[in-house]
Amino acid sequence: MCSTRILTASARGALLLLWALGTHAAIAVSGWQLSAEELARLDRREVLLPPEPPAIHHENSFRAAIEINAPAAQVFRTMTDCAQALQFVPHLVRCAVLETAPDRSWQIIEHEVTFGWFPTHASYVFRAAYEPAARVHFSGVGGDFAKNEGDWQLAPRRAGAATVVTYQADVMPRFYVPRWIALGSLKRDLPALLVGLRTRCETP
Repeated sequence: MCSTRILTASARGALLLLWALGTHAAIAVSGWQLSAEELARLDRREVLLPPEPPAIHHENSFRAAIEINAPAAQVFRTMTDCAQALQFVPHLVRCAVLETAPDRSWQIIEHEVTFGWFPTHASYVFRAAYEPAARVHFSGVGGDFAKNEGDWQLAPRRAGAATVVTYQADVMPRFYVPRWIALGSLKRDLPALLVGLRTRCETP
């Protein structure tokens, strides 16, 4: 296992398409309280996804959640590991840690993603701030996003044997993507990302 941390903010790379959808929900990035109905859906191993956006807006916000049958510390190690991210994040082809804090509380990371329909690779640089086994906050530094900020949060469940992972982001790409392509990505890549993370964490 590679010890280099890499935030699966590659989720954003995998979902370049999604952000063109223009979802703009009133979401408190650090305050998503899952309802009893949503927790019941997690019990059924479902992925919680945002509703289909009704219109185009200037900002793109979205959220998703999944339950993983693994302790939070294990999930955190998996989702912040460069080599493992390449195995489960859709479209991610390269990741590189550019800078690391002396106490490893944050890193500057570069991701590169590619799509069959997009003529060139897209890349972006972000700062990932770590709260081990609890939270990763990411904020854009440069690259193909005008705005790129959000959180991964880990909440223990079932006496610590499982973890609810929530992902919330506010992202604006610098290029236009047709809505129908973006909607297809929302339905395909976001669940694939979270299910891929779950499979990776639950595989012995």
